[in-house]
Amino acid sequence: MMIRSIFFCLAALLCLPATAQIKGKITDGKTGQGIGFVSVSLLSLPDSGLVKGQISDSAGRFSFENVPAGRYVLLLMAMGYQKLYKNPGDLAPPGEIALMADPALLNEVTVTGERAALQRQGDKLTVNISGNRLFNASANALDIFKKLPGLEVGADGAILMAGRVAPAVFIDGKPSPMSPEELQNYLASLTPAVISSIEVISNPSARYDGEHKGIIDIRLKRDQALGWQGTATAGLQQNRYALSENQFSLAYKTKKVAYTARAGYTGGNTIRRYGALQHLANTNIMTTRTGWKMGNNNVNLQLGADYKIHENHRVEALFRTYHLNRDVLLLNTLYTTDAAAEKLVFNTSSVNLSAPKQHNYAGNLNYSGRFGKTQLELVSSVVKIVNRQSEDIQNKDLVTGRLEEYWKTVLKNDILIRTAQLDFMRNTGKGKLTAGVKFAFTTTQNDIRYDTLAVAGDFVPDSARSNHFRYDEYIAAAYAGYEGSFKKLQYNLSLRAENTRSIANAYTEKSVTERNYLTWLPSLSLTYVFQPSRQLNLSFSRRITRPNFAQLNPFRVYFSPLNYFIGNPFLKASTTTMLSLSFAINTFNITVQAGRENDPLTRYPEYDSTTNILQYLGRNLSYNDFAAAEINFPVQVAKWWRMNYNVRGSYKKEPTPYHGVTYTIPITDYSLWGSQVFSLPRAFTFDISYVYKSRSGNGLYRIRPYGKVDLGLQRSWLNGKLNTKINVFDIFDTYRSYYIFREKQILNNELNHWFGNRKLAVNITYSFGRSTHKTRQSDRSEEENRAML
Repeated sequence: MMIRSIFFCLAALLCLPATAQIKGKITDGKTGQGIGFVSVSLLSLPDSGLVKGQISDSAGRFSFENVPAGRYVLLLMAMGYQKLYKNPGDLAPPGEIALMADPALLNEVTVTGERAALQRQGDKLTVNISGNRLFNASANALDIFKKLPGLEVGADGAILMAGRVAPAVFIDGKPSPMSPEELQNYLASLTPAVISSIEVISNPSARYDGEHKGIIDIRLKRDQALGWQGTATAGLQQNRYALSENQFSLAYKTKKVAYTARAGYTGGNTIRRYGALQHLANTNIMTTRTGWKMGNNNVNLQLGADYKIHENHRVEALFRTYHLNRDVLLLNTLYTTDAAAEKLVFNTSSVNLSAPKQHNYAGNLNYSGRFGKTQLELVSSVVKIVNRQSEDIQNKDLVTGRLEEYWKTVLKNDILIRTAQLDFMRNTGKGKLTAGVKFAFTTTQNDIRYDTLAVAGDFVPDSARSNHFRYDEYIAAAYAGYEGSFKKLQYNLSLRAENTRSIANAYTEKSVTERNYLTWLPSLSLTYVFQPSRQLNLSFSRRITRPNFAQLNPFRVYFSPLNYFIGNPFLKASTTTMLSLSFAINTFNITVQAGRENDPLTRYPEYDSTTNILQYLGRNLSYNDFAAAEINFPVQVAKWWRMNYNVRGSYKKEPTPYHGVTYTIPITDYSLWGSQVFSLPRAFTFDISYVYKSRSGNGLYRIRPYGKVDLGLQRSWLNGKLNTKINVFDIFDTYRSYYIFREKQILNNELNHWFGNRKLAVNITYSFGRSTHKTRQSDRSEEENRAML
């Protein structure tokens, strides 16, 4: 204590009155390389109270804006390095601060320079990826997501946050929504070696689009070195069929301009199966089996240029195109017996040959500039999405061999999205003022035509199934917020308003639905910092979910001849109010959330006892109450053995009306997932990851428990330039979804989905060149994301 007191007295004598800004760069005292994600605390003297705190970026840079006059000392802490107190007055340009490796740690199990796996900062959880042994054997970003706290990756690759919402994916702090196929393609191209960190924001502020209930921000590694840098990745997946995923990225950086290019190709086949067991109204038993074989021939390309006009002004131009070309073979059988399962009633088969195509074209023009204490960012984009699909569907009686039905379809879907967003940030007083506006205009034209084979042998238009639908949507949004600190309390409050005007015109049904509504979206975040490694955060937010265009489209999408879902143009947007409390001490994190969603969007089954058709229709429920508690903590058993554990318990209750009865069933479940990582001789890393989810459900269905186990083996060669991985996913083939209808007296129905997750994957990545300037994924609006779902 005496030594510390003497130190602070000396520091007080040395510290100079603070300027408006304290900034610097943290480097390794031996190598001179920047150290990312260092805990930096600004302490007041002489009481050593916390004034502000932050985590340095991936290059080691930090900046405290608009610091009031006073005497301060900087406290810097990083895993594997000695704690350092630094006088801000000593930070002469370029303001580098060297941290020295801790000799004591060199003799223990901690690897020098390796960052902590998890770091909590307010309502944001930062997970360090690059150089983290917990993720060395992960195949790609999607595989990493499966191991992160607060995230779930479904059997179909869908990403959920806390089992509640689909989060938005950001790249380096910028939104980049994609279609499910394009998102998985992009995540498959990101290996752990190119990802610096991943930030998980479970309760975003009003600064973000109202659609973003959760955010995953992928921070890519960067370096300011000039010259070329490239990465080539080749991957092969094998189950019953083979699928190859290949990516190539190239960057060239000069003092003024950074040019980037990224290309990818996916080829081969994927599979999926759907099954159902249904007791019909006439007591017959119908078994449905459906299998998809999807051939892929998909190409993506991105070109960009980032021009540095001035030290404080940049302009970025990006062009992106994505072409999804598939050939789908769908085989379906409907096997029906009497109630005793002894006498065959009918046995039919369906063959559906389809060729879905999607061609996306997007252009972005972005500007960012700083004028003294004020920063402006402008993001604008134009997106054109073209969907085309043809189908050839034949239904036959397998007993007699007679052709029962034969129809062909042609689908045309064109979407045009225009967005512009302006953000304003200014340091004022002891905090920061933020404000911004956004405008989005989306037009979607949809036309589907069914032609049915008539008795005469000619195909004639089927007016009962054909449809023409147009949807226009205008969104105008504005927000304002302020963030600051008072002693050990950091706060951020903001308010967002979004006005939505939509026109849904179902020409065939001669129905027009117009809506015009204003939604207020407030948010508040309070963080109390006991110490830089011990924080308590309370956050509140209100968010909105508009139905995507597929949910509004009144078109039939068939699973089988007697099973399809159809959109509903009368769906309303839902709003979600949520309160979140999180506590972090070192690497131990616990989060508790609770909230209510009004007018949640859902699908429900409707059975026609005359035709035996089961259709899934969209509607709004009255509300959905939810709550969740989650704990995450890593454990290092030995120098060669590390573990990471995640435990979550969830609760929800949503009144579900069905056939005159409202079912309000409280549903609880829990999830366990984690990984065991072993550092083997000869620089190999072996990873065992696992997930288990207990019995769950919703208002109408029970969902059986399921789980899986994955294995991974990784090694780097040629001084880290060549990286090889072998992964075996779902080795026991247990990752599938089973749904059982609760009220069997109404509808005795069971169904299941299987997505072919058991597979062997081999990935090889080679990096070349001297520069590692990052390739930024193009910025895209949440309207584009909804358009392509």
